[in-house]
Amino acid sequence: MTPSIRSPAAISDEGRHARDRGDPITANPYPADSESWATWDRGYRMPDEQARAATPAAVREDAPPEAS
Repeated sequence: MTPSIRSPAAISDEGRHARDRGDPITANPYPADSESWATWDRGYRMPDEQARAATPAAVREDAPPEAS
């Protein structure tokens, strides 16, 4: 398998832009077992992870009850 010639930042941006356009996560164009696939996936999911990190545990739906 040939590594991507695109930088990890560019691949992550591709994932974020795909999410912004409303593309499904299955639109990831890279082979599933590649580092590029994982980087694109992280870019796509980043807004969710940033929102979770910025939201206090007391109001997060995914927080365990003891976190309140």
